[in-house]
Order: sequence, then structure tokens, then C-alpha cells
Amino acid sequence: MDCPKCRASMETVEFGTDIVVKRCTGCHGLFCSWQTLQRLREEWLSEAVLDQGSAAVGAKQNSMLDISCPDCSATMVAVRDPKQSLITLDSCPACDGVFLDAGELTNMKSATLMDHVRHLLSKLGK
Repeated sequence: MDCPKCRASMETVEFGTDIVVKRCTGCHGLFCSWQTLQRLREEWLSEAVLDQGSAAVGAKQNSMLDISCPDCSATMVAVRDPKQSLITLDSCPACDGVFLDAGELTNMKSATLMDHVRHLLSKLGK
């Protein structure tokens, strides 16, 4: 499996006793299922262990569009994180995989008060 952004190989990385993700050996982007991503958001220190790449490199790569899913080769689509709208993830519509650029997991887990207010207001506006 190769990284959809930099084409380096992806390695299997375990966190805790039962969370497994793929991490790029080049840019350190992360690939997992949406279900695993939800668990990573809840797990203490998952970002410190797994998100080891440069956030600046990740920010540059975030603008890459029409990338292929590293698992099934379908074209991934850019989606806004439902809890933090400033974060854009690459999601595979075919296999439910999600690719996070370096720094995105850390950003997800460091929600600010304003992020919580925006999320609450978006729920009230529906």
C-alpha cells in the first residue's frame, strides 16, 4: 500500500490493544476507517503517538485533490470534519477509508472553545 499523497510506502501502526492504522513512511499521513478515526478522537494521547509528521507539510498536501484511495484505488473526495469545519479530510466513498494529512489528528483533538460554539450553533440551526 502506497501513500496517496507522496507515494511512499504505508506501514501498519498499532495504538493500544486494538487500534490499527496505516501511516506513511514519507509524509506521515494516516489512513484508517471512519470508525477507527472516531475511536482515535476519544483515545487519550493517540495523536501524540500516531501523528508524527510535520503539520506544515500536511497543510501543503491538504490542497491535493483527486487522490486515489490507498486501499481500493477509488477517487477520494474532500470532506469537512463534522466537528471542526476548518479541517478537510480525504474520504473514500467506496471503502469507508479516510486519509489524514500530518497534523490533522492533532488539530482534531485540540478543539477550541470557539470550535465547540460553532458545532453547537450548527446543530441549533438545523
